[in-house]
Amino acid sequence: MEMIGNVVIYIIMICAVLGAAAAIKDSENGLGKEFMSGLHTVGHIFVPAAGIMASIPYLTIFISKFISPLFLSIGADPATAATTILASDMGGYQLADALKSTVEGLVMAMIVGFMAGATIVFSVPMGLAMLDKRDHKYMALGIMSGVLTIPIGAFIASSLLVLFNTKVREEINTIGLSNVDFAIGYFQIMVNLLPLVIFVILIALGLKLVPNIMITGFMIFGRLMDAGIKLVLVFSIVEIFTGVFSTVFGVWGFDPIMADKEDQFRALETAGNIGIMLAGAFPMVYLLRKYGAGILAKIGKKMGLSSVGSAGLLATMANILAMFSLVRYMPPKDKVINIAFGVTAAFLLGDHLSFSANFQPTIILPVMIGKFAGGVIAIIFAYYLSVPTALKLENEDRAKGIIGEKEYLDIDNESDQEKTAVS
Repeated sequence: MEMIGNVVIYIIMICAVLGAAAAIKDSENGLGKEFMSGLHTVGHIFVPAAGIMASIPYLTIFISKFISPLFLSIGADPATAATTILASDMGGYQLADALKSTVEGLVMAMIVGFMAGATIVFSVPMGLAMLDKRDHKYMALGIMSGVLTIPIGAFIASSLLVLFNTKVREEINTIGLSNVDFAIGYFQIMVNLLPLVIFVILIALGLKLVPNIMITGFMIFGRLMDAGIKLVLVFSIVEIFTGVFSTVFGVWGFDPIMADKEDQFRALETAGNIGIMLAGAFPMVYLLRKYGAGILAKIGKKMGLSSVGSAGLLATMANILAMFSLVRYMPPKDKVINIAFGVTAAFLLGDHLSFSANFQPTIILPVMIGKFAGGVIAIIFAYYLSVPTALKLENEDRAKGIIGEKEYLDIDNESDQEKTAVS
């Protein structure tokens, strides 16, 4: 596993060099633009990561008192409680480390955070903010299908770690040896994931039974979290330069957001590590998209997707925000399928690949397989659970004029007769 991880890292680094060379010539287009875009993500990653990671002392207290006991009561590692809600690369991994009972629980928590946490604290709030209001119901349908596969994707990735006799890092660092066996039984893997199974089923039921309430709840949750993150960040900045909170008020319970003697991997360093890796990951995805476009189009056509829908799947694996920017041009069926796929497969070739490469390089292949497999299964679920409803809603939106009479028809692979039959 370590060799495979190293191969992936070297491929990314080669793409980074190619991207840098291209950026010298033209940083506004093509490969050069992707190289610069990867570096520019540092700021976007730092804002949420700083707010969450600075809040870890208080989040640890809250989860330890109110959530961890529920996990411990059934024998699950409480580390997973952190990343069920928080993305691994937004402070969830550090919080999981503070709560873990075992190293295996910490690694599983990282995997869960790449799927559950990333969806809850990032994809859903950002999607609701970026998508047209008329597309929110299609997003809800996609999320409903996608969240059901989170435990499946996490189980696949964790099982592969066991199958491959993978060694992992015991502590949070970017240079340590991976010398601890991922020694856990398949039954314990399922036990660790049981609370997550219950959690995602409740979310799916809520989106199925009361979608409007769930959408409103997600919006409120996203806004409150965004406000809280920014307040913690700005107060942390003020504390760094003035020390006003610790001197005037005599207390400052938040963690530092920059490296210190106690911890060399605070929020700023975490964001920086991800960003410099994305300077190679983004060019890599660009090259895949450019030279594999024909193959991707054929695959998409076989899946019944439009050309925009096919492009959305690849965009999702780099960064789900890129896919969200394409959603308005997709027919409703493609919207649902792309969003369902993105629940587990988002950031597969972007942030999550970079984060794994930095902190647990030996788990790269299992994580990639687990995330991609979860995304494919989500597409299957979406076709059976959500697409029929999406097609009915599309016909209703056309009748109301919300969707134009000819809108999407030139790129949608479905026939009008199929839509009529479903409705």
